[in-house]
Amino acid sequence: MVVFEFPELETERLRLRKMTVADAEAVFELFSDADVTKDMGIAPFSDVRQAVELIDFMNDLFRERKAFRWGIIKKDDNAVIGTCGFNGWEMNRGARGEIAYDLGKPYWRRGFMTEALRTVIPFGFETMGFYRIEAFTNVDAFPSMKLLRRLGFREDGLLRGYALSRGKYVDQRCFSLLRDEWIV
Repeated sequence: MVVFEFPELETERLRLRKMTVADAEAVFELFSDADVTKDMGIAPFSDVRQAVELIDFMNDLFRERKAFRWGIIKKDDNAVIGTCGFNGWEMNRGARGEIAYDLGKPYWRRGFMTEALRTVIPFGFETMGFYRIEAFTNVDAFPSMKLLRRLGFREDGLLRGYALSRGKYVDQRCFSLLRDEWIV
């Protein structure tokens, strides 16, 4: 991995950038929605301080070279509409990263996440040097599974008891995309 500065990415409608404390209100609005946090394994936020802590945590992970998490910003009005990035990676036993994403409910099914991930995926392969990008979904996260398949991910299988979600272990589906399969 060669990245030292927090990268900014752009698409036709979106800018992906590092989040700051100035984004806390928008992040709070996003993560206080139970429909948005349902598949994340966390309770909806109840206080804006949780958003500040999340932003600080995500930025600390970048500083420690453990993860990237961009704020997804609509160019036309500068609104923070979601986040996406890599929750982590493994470069010693295989060049792979785990992609993750969330989007505010008013922006669902409008192509925003597809647009964002079509920029994040090549960043993972070309800049980060991944050979494999993985994604994990809850077993009933059908819109997320549809998105991943549309982007060329294949389902690897069911991982029993794989994630802790609100105090319970839950099954998750694993999807992957290999560099050789990615067609821009």
